[in-house]
Amino acid sequence: MSLAPNAMGSPIGPRMVLNGREVDYFCGTSYYSLHGHPLVIEAACDAMRKYGLGPATSASVPPIEEVVELSCRFFAVQSTTYVISGYLGAMILFQALGSDYDVALVDDHSHYSVLDGAKTAGKKVVLFRHLDAGSLEEELAADLRRSQVPLVMTDGVFPSTGAVAPLPAYAAALARYPRSLLCVDDSHGLGVLGGNGRGTCEFHGMEGENLYRVGTLSKAFGGIGGIVLGDRPLAEKIRRNVRVPVGASLPPVPAAAAAAQGIRLLEAHPEMRKALWRNVTRMRDGLRALGFDIPDSSVPIVNVRGSASVDLRRVCGALDREDIIVLDMPPRGYSDAPDVESLRIAVFSTHSDDQIDRLLGAVRRAL
Repeated sequence: MSLAPNAMGSPIGPRMVLNGREVDYFCGTSYYSLHGHPLVIEAACDAMRKYGLGPATSASVPPIEEVVELSCRFFAVQSTTYVISGYLGAMILFQALGSDYDVALVDDHSHYSVLDGAKTAGKKVVLFRHLDAGSLEEELAADLRRSQVPLVMTDGVFPSTGAVAPLPAYAAALARYPRSLLCVDDSHGLGVLGGNGRGTCEFHGMEGENLYRVGTLSKAFGGIGGIVLGDRPLAEKIRRNVRVPVGASLPPVPAAAAAAQGIRLLEAHPEMRKALWRNVTRMRDGLRALGFDIPDSSVPIVNVRGSASVDLRRVCGALDREDIIVLDMPPRGYSDAPDVESLRIAVFSTHSDDQIDRLLGAVRRAL
């Protein structure tokens, strides 16, 4: 399968219709298949019938207010700013905190939204090497004057490789800089990592002041829209310094209702996370048994890298012929994609053992 899109004929899920045929699907970001969950679809349809597609008004819309309330409870924060796209989250954070920092330092493989967002605040932006706390320390020493305040931003979970940012090491590098800020785009970590599904910061056991998170409800939670999580002072800074929440349309009402229902489901059913982690372990262990270098991780993004002895494009084609779909990623084909060809395999909580084993068997035959 190439990066060219296929035509969906059913909701995304472990077994779905693409181009008129049923396939086992190991792509995308719907880690709990909530985008096709009956209760999520029902919530979206009910909201559509009751409120229409979008508010087109400044009046309060219950599904949107529910997303804010439920997000605050799920992530144990004082405030949630809910906007139409997760792509806007980093921009909102950089602009909201613009008066609190002097130099932004960003992982050079961060998502496009982080790099784009950093530019909008009008501050100096410095890139440090991917996942490299030593490089961050070097850039801090080289680019900051004694009185300046740094803001460091990174993906929490990187979308192509599934790598988890070493946030404690970044925090240690920032310890000598008073008032420094650490910001995380946790779009792929929220709902997935941590004992309560609160993401990469919870996974690392990190909390406290000057630690900020943005993310999306369009992946694990089965909805649409970006969220900026924080305290009341951050919410006030967003209100005062950022135009997006005022000038941009709100998320579509059905999408907000779907996201709210997705949050409720993940809150009420922690066993869904355990099922996801169990499937991730089965997939990673199986690929290691086939000779691939696969790290231990609970992240449902599994990256299989090519080598001189393994033609991954041929492997991908062989899987496709057995109606198993994974993503063939060209070198540097996405923000954090490796320098060599790789396969991106997305694991869902709803994949069966048989489906995972069938994929592993097909890979073994194709090698």
